Amino acid sequence: MKVLVSSINFAPDHAGIGVYSTDFPVYLAEQGDEVAMVTGFPYYPQWQKRTEDKGRCFARESYHGVSVYRGYLHVPKRVSTIGRLWHELTFCLFAGINFIRAGRPDVIVLFTPPFFLGMVGVLMKWIWRRPLVINIQDLPLDAAMALGMVKRGFLSRGLHAFEAWLYRRADMVATISPIMIENVRAKGVSESHLALVPNWIDVQKVAATSSCGGFLAGHPQVQGKFVVAYAGNLGIKQGVDLLLRLAKSMEETKQVHFFVIGDGADKPRLLALQAELGCRNVSFLPFMAPEEYRAMLAEIDLVFVAQRSGAGNNFFPSKLLGLMAQSKPLLIAADEESELARVIRDTGCGVVSRYGDVQGMAANLRTIIADREKLKEMGGLGHRRVWEYDRARVLSEWRSRIASLVNCQS
Repeated sequence: MKVLVSSINFAPDHAGIGVYSTDFPVYLAEQGDEVAMVTGFPYYPQWQKRTEDKGRCFARESYHGVSVYRGYLHVPKRVSTIGRLWHELTFCLFAGINFIRAGRPDVIVLFTPPFFLGMVGVLMKWIWRRPLVINIQDLPLDAAMALGMVKRGFLSRGLHAFEAWLYRRADMVATISPIMIENVRAKGVSESHLALVPNWIDVQKVAATSSCGGFLAGHPQVQGKFVVAYAGNLGIKQGVDLLLRLAKSMEETKQVHFFVIGDGADKPRLLALQAELGCRNVSFLPFMAPEEYRAMLAEIDLVFVAQRSGAGNNFFPSKLLGLMAQSKPLLIAADEESELARVIRDTGCGVVSRYGDVQGMAANLRTIIADREKLKEMGGLGHRRVWEYDRARVLSEWRSRIASLVNCQS
């Protein structure tokens, strides 16, 4: 097949959607497909372009057999609603030009958000008369509404209607969890066009690259303590402020230390909250290189993952599979009905507390600290379950469905 893939994130972007929008075209190239990738210049998760990319409008390169077409996108210094909107619109404008540069494919595959990219895909579908596949990694408009970040009104209703219209124009709409499938179905996408394509991981590769540690040697103040860490994007919907409140409630337990690792739009507020609470058992660290990240995971005891209340139907933490593959037990804060809570409870690879229940989280944490064998057992359960999401299994099935779609429309 000749496949055109497009996403706002691609390597060397190394977090969130970029993990999957990079690996999917690479997998297709490994199978012998001719693949073009239309993307922007790298900026994520630091929200900062590389010095050599500033002022550039276009670039072309090759990455593991994939022809990569990069286009300009505005990266705001401060991530606000207007700044993010302009960021996404500039990307979509230059992506449209790069679609033409890449040439007519057999099929177009988009990774969203931004859902505005769907407009480019729909337009080129009509011009080229080729099938359109949209992989929805996140429903940001729904999440923003649920979190109160966007007010309900004429504008939000218009954006929702436009989003639903775009999805209904696609020949296949894939998303990553059953709950998100229900959300997309409610937007009017027909059953025959829906596909559940969970995010994936190369389990064997991740397990083989696990580090032997070295992280705690650089932090002698936590030697001998039970260590809990959050690592990833620091945004509103990640709910990391809850970890700070948990740390404060555990302050009298001298043997526990917490790390918050990463950067993002919510970091200034989190630092201010730490100062306000006076948390002395929390250390903030910047994003880590992959080797440093693996070294950290090899030595910490527990990983914290949260979904702010109301957001659990609209996105699924991309880091979860990697943590399960590396046998890390999890401390989860999420709505009881969320997909995240369901997966962890069904798997047994961690403990789940209702989002906002700091006392419940503290009780779960104390139970885990007192039972190290249980901690090891939870890590093993996660590793066994994650094979259901192995790269070869998930992507071979999805590629077959896309190939069938192409053959039907040839």
